[in-house]
Amino acid sequence: MPVIPDVLYRTFEQSPEILEGLKTGIYDICGGVIRVTKGNDKAGTIVAHLKFPGKAQQAAESIEKLKSSLSNIHGGIATLQNSLGTLQNLQYANIALSGLNLAVSAAGFAIVCKKLNGIESILITHTQKLDTLLSLALDAQEKASFQQTARFNAVITTARQFVEMNDYEQLKTLIRPFNEQYEFTSLILKNCARSANNPDFFTSLPELFLLQERFMHLGMCLSYIQQKIEAPIYAIETMQKMQSDWLEINQTIVEILTSSPETINALTQQNAGSIRSFLNYRKERISGIEYQTNLLILVQKRPELTKVINAESDDILLLAA
Repeated sequence: MPVIPDVLYRTFEQSPEILEGLKTGIYDICGGVIRVTKGNDKAGTIVAHLKFPGKAQQAAESIEKLKSSLSNIHGGIATLQNSLGTLQNLQYANIALSGLNLAVSAAGFAIVCKKLNGIESILITHTQKLDTLLSLALDAQEKASFQQTARFNAVITTARQFVEMNDYEQLKTLIRPFNEQYEFTSLILKNCARSANNPDFFTSLPELFLLQERFMHLGMCLSYIQQKIEAPIYAIETMQKMQSDWLEINQTIVEILTSSPETINALTQQNAGSIRSFLNYRKERISGIEYQTNLLILVQKRPELTKVINAESDDILLLAA
């Protein structure tokens, strides 16, 4: 193991063997972890987890410091530059997520809740547009059915968790409403995605942008609550479900649009740009979400690393896998 098990974390400067592995292509960076690449012994094995500094400026400085340290390394620079590009993309993705670690930190949770309140306030002023958005393929009865389905799914999910954990601490009362709001938002987005060739879809894109942001923040908050009630499996499950649901929404939009030549031909430059921006929202954040998920998986496996992950650091850390 390049990172000795007894050593919980190191910096890149303290791990020349990691740099050598990245230079030669034996290792690769993906989703915030360093893995053995295909064609090598133990391919796919995680060598180390990455942990970025919480502040954007420190993250940027640590990457620049790493670039400087590579100036004395000869050979394999192209391969290393690819890895540095991945690191930079992860940095940008985490800036988009406010640089939060472990889904959200305590301070980050307050920030995300404030953002959700702001989104909700804006959505209230868009009631008429939201009714149009919801009616793309729904009549009043189906709308009520969607709301009921969302509540039902949330109740079932929460009940299953309570039964399996046999624990009813006060914080758990927050799981049901978060589940319900997440499910309802997800259902709206999935339904609207299936109507991507409808003219009302394009006029409702500003509201869809807000719902997409709301969807992401709800998932992050729910994962945080799961951690706080000491339910790491559910915290990971929440993040993985969010990734899966989000991918389904965007894939549906692309499939619906590309299957209708009439819609493509009728797209204005503005509408095409708006669709691209909507799809890019996920693309710009998914690396950060994968990074957060991998940290949660690591903490479940190695709880002793929790303090290290939550602590501030000026350098990118390599955490023992």
